[in-house]
Amino acid sequence: MIPFLAEASRAIQEETGYSNYVSAFLTPPRSQGLLHHWDQQMGVIAQVKGVKRWQLWRPEYPAPMREYQESFRVWNPDFIPKWETLGPDMEIALEPGQSLVLPRGWVHNPHALDSDEGTVHLTFAVRERTPLWLAEKLIASAIENPEFRRVVMPSDLLGERALADTLRVTRRALVEHLEALDVHGLARAVRRASVTEMEPAR
Repeated sequence: MIPFLAEASRAIQEETGYSNYVSAFLTPPRSQGLLHHWDQQMGVIAQVKGVKRWQLWRPEYPAPMREYQESFRVWNPDFIPKWETLGPDMEIALEPGQSLVLPRGWVHNPHALDSDEGTVHLTFAVRERTPLWLAEKLIASAIENPEFRRVVMPSDLLGERALADTLRVTRRALVEHLEALDVHGLARAVRRASVTEMEPAR
């Protein structure tokens, strides 16, 4: 929709192999949008207009991801008072033309509370890929194998012993599948997925 932003987004994609999207944040003078929080993806912040102050704290949890230590899942109302009492680990006044790389998990409290002009910044949310994401692609390839499409009988799921036996059989079949897998062939499909899939980092 905005060609020069789409071009910047594609350049990030081509250089990193990560899909991404961009959002614009407009903050009126002496005001603030979101309070302290952390994100599950890396952000590349580009300041366009005005000066925005970024208060930063080291992560509460290492390398949060979708469904793992997302801020809304583990939020504690004592977080903000604690951070405010300790003070930020770092504070940056981001000026037009400057950029900030914000690793996932870093707590940030951006604001324009001390600015007499409105501010605009862009955030490129970069979908980093992880070993878990690669493992999911490896496992997903098993759908081509009929062994993984058969019905698991209810009797194989009932009771701890029966279920444990079923899991062992499935694990053995999965290991055999992965050992026989053509990883070079799969690599092409995974590369395409890395630059097109838009779900949060895994």
